[in-house]
Amino acid sequence: MCTLGAIDGKFLFKNRDMDLGAGIAEDVMQGHGRLRFMGIAGHASPLERGLNSGINEAGVAAAMTFADVEPLTEMLKTRTPRGVLIEKILRNARDLETALRIAGDFLHTTPLVGGNIVIMTPAGGAVVEQLYPRYAVEMIKQPVTVRTNHFLNLTVPGKLAVNERNSRSRFDKCGNLLTAIAESGNAGEQFDAEIIGRVLSNHEDRHPICRHGGRAVTVSAVIYDIHNRVMHYTHEQPCQGKFVHYTL
Repeated sequence: MCTLGAIDGKFLFKNRDMDLGAGIAEDVMQGHGRLRFMGIAGHASPLERGLNSGINEAGVAAAMTFADVEPLTEMLKTRTPRGVLIEKILRNARDLETALRIAGDFLHTTPLVGGNIVIMTPAGGAVVEQLYPRYAVEMIKQPVTVRTNHFLNLTVPGKLAVNERNSRSRFDKCGNLLTAIAESGNAGEQFDAEIIGRVLSNHEDRHPICRHGGRAVTVSAVIYDIHNRVMHYTHEQPCQGKFVHYTL
């Protein structure tokens, strides 16, 4: 599961939700290819590889949510983990154009676990919705972007192995909260890590953004400050965890 969002050119952020019984261990990772990068590696399954999210020294950040026809642990048995693509983007992309080219080349040749990938840079971002072999790209034009565990642009056959009511409720709640903040003034000036953390901690309604029970729980939250190349991360629910700050 997961709730993922971006403030255009400023922030990328994510609550990571896991089904009960799935692996919840995570590691903070740093590395380099053409570019230095840092991010979060999850371990939902022994087959998981790459990063759930991250940022590189050029300010290119990327994160993902899950959406496929079978549960994640089943899809990982036959498909490449999405984290492999996230890490490849962070290792090599200095800008959005390069990141999208890497994603397009990868998706044309590699059967990948399905889901949403949000890429954000200082100059703007994009959303890649993909369910092998189909994918759709949306360039981000609005101040606030949100994705959960369903698709907005990609038409797919059959039913996804997610709770669509829960996904749409979190999508609406997170989008409404962030949009209200953006409309209260200049979005780039109104948002900071503390304000975003409060949104990620929201417990309202039957399907809250910060989840404590039911079939899935929130196990971590991360906020990437694009301009300052800072990662704010907690390996707890954001409502009660202390965010630790990491800088490239």
